[in-house]
Amino acid sequence: MRTFILPLAALLAPLAACTVNGPREPAPEPSSPVEPPEPLSTAAPGAPAPQASATVTATTQAPATTARTAPGEEALFGTWSSAACGPRKYERRLSLAKDGSFVAEDRVSPCPPSAVCVWSGIVHRKGAFKRADRTLLLSVSEGSQGPGAHPFPTTLTIDPSTGALAETGEGGAPCPYAPAGQ
Repeated sequence: MRTFILPLAALLAPLAACTVNGPREPAPEPSSPVEPPEPLSTAAPGAPAPQASATVTATTQAPATTARTAPGEEALFGTWSSAACGPRKYERRLSLAKDGSFVAEDRVSPCPPSAVCVWSGIVHRKGAFKRADRTLLLSVSEGSQGPGAHPFPTTLTIDPSTGALAETGEGGAPCPYAPAGQ
């Protein structure tokens, strides 16, 4: 078992500004990067020191990376809801992820709480999406079936002024989506 001792001075330096009887002063900035301590050795005196199998380096953690997004695309991510529209008499929910995937629920006839139902009443779909200008292209990779479900759209339009989504309903009328919970 190897034990490494961390330099406590680097961890305690911000606490130096907190004094009981004096004015607050900013903690001094370290003048050099923190060097890793030498590994402790359990070898006998005079024996060659064992070589470490890994090198410890003080680094700052890089921010997490995500899929690259176009300007204004961040507002698309999350869960959207479209109320009944045209012949579709139920709510449709669509959740868009930053990795380009989506999950959708057509809440055709949800089973009431504490009831026993043969079918849950919800049609589930998963797939991928891609933005092309003011259009969101949807590609379903898997989906469940259920009576009364309407076809899932292959495209959604993006309102350029609000960023809201809409599917084209019966006769070309838009079926708008709003962020879920609003």
